[in-house]
Amino acid sequence: MGSKNIENETAYLELGKFYFMNDKQDEAVLEFKKVLELNPENAEAYYNLGLINESANKITEAKNFYAKALQFRADYKSARERLNKLIGLEDE
Repeated sequence: MGSKNIENETAYLELGKFYFMNDKQDEAVLEFKKVLELNPENAEAYYNLGLINESANKITEAKNFYAKALQFRADYKSARERLNKLIGLEDE
């Protein structure tokens, strides 16, 4: 992957996080999808999509995104913690 794609990927990630923190979920989702178009194995984009879905109470979708993040980065501690929390919620 060229350095331009890596720069774009990073920019889209940061913009997506900015939108999410400013309660603009739809815009954030679009940015994270741009990241995945450039790099379909970007664990951080999947993790952030999981956060967005979790915040919208879309638990199944959130779990799927966290699991996808872990598929590409097995040592992703935050994704593992969020997924375990959601799995635990179902058991209660």
